[in-house]
Amino acid sequence: MIIRLAVPEDAAGIAKVQVESWNTTYPGIVPKSYLDSLDVKKRERIWKQAAVNQPLYVAELDDEIVGFAIGGENRDKDTYPGFDGELYAIYSYEHVHGRGIGRALFEYTVQNLAARGYKKMVVAVLSENPAVNFYRHMGGYYLGKETITIDGISIEESFYGYNDINKI
Repeated sequence: MIIRLAVPEDAAGIAKVQVESWNTTYPGIVPKSYLDSLDVKKRERIWKQAAVNQPLYVAELDDEIVGFAIGGENRDKDTYPGFDGELYAIYSYEHVHGRGIGRALFEYTVQNLAARGYKKMVVAVLSENPAVNFYRHMGGYYLGKETITIDGISIEESFYGYNDINKI
């Protein structure tokens, strides 16, 4: 396994991981209409720009991107003002779960946030996501929940906090 910073040319691989991850993780949680609307080409454009704008990590196995993670400034400081950083996204193919890829991506992203001066981090995760325990296992503690709407359906989102990311 190799963890490295993404380059714009990785965008297609990242987009494939994101779309497949949503389609294998969220059936029955996120409306089928939304899952069906996910488009690798559209996501590729977004990830190409993201790779230019801020640190984005990819995990590779046998020269294939199998996961990615990205973090930055907390986007919801009104709700969680004590947290300056945020893990925005972390995804991997289902067939590589249990190999330490999620942990490695998480750790690289957190180390990068700490190097950029962030002290505390928050992460939002759909409450019914089977991987929700991963965030607790990585040292996060439950902060609260909010309801979001995806394609007209209300979905609960849980927030986890990390008080000192230098200790993760």
